[in-house]
Amino acid sequence: MKRHPEDSYPGGCAYHGDCLEGMAAGPAIEARWHAKGHVLPPDHPAWAIEAYYIAQAVTGAILMLSPEKVILGGGVMQQPQLFPLIREAVARNLNGYVQADEITERIEDYIVPPRLGAKAGLYGALALGLEALGETPARR
Repeated sequence: MKRHPEDSYPGGCAYHGDCLEGMAAGPAIEARWHAKGHVLPPDHPAWAIEAYYIAQAVTGAILMLSPEKVILGGGVMQQPQLFPLIREAVARNLNGYVQADEITERIEDYIVPPRLGAKAGLYGALALGLEALGETPARR
């Protein structure tokens, strides 16, 4: 990860130090700011730094994979103020390199939270389990 210019946190990953997980995961937020993310106010500097790191990962995924949509979930992404910051940082990172209307004109529909919110992982696991048992909703 390219380091945020105002971030002196060394990173929390036991294997890589300053990888995405080490810089942007919930434990990194808590170690850096001495508070869990959910107690930090929406205008706290933590969110600009988080967006900076997450946007690097999203930018890389866009450039390598050209996804139809980017869905960001998980605990850290429960902070709705992150989405506009991430979208802005991704657009800045891409700097016009990718000329796709989804990104240049409708980025708020391109980088999104899961439609099922915090329950997306649970429902996805349930759907995979049902599929493995041959009990998909279409077969019931």
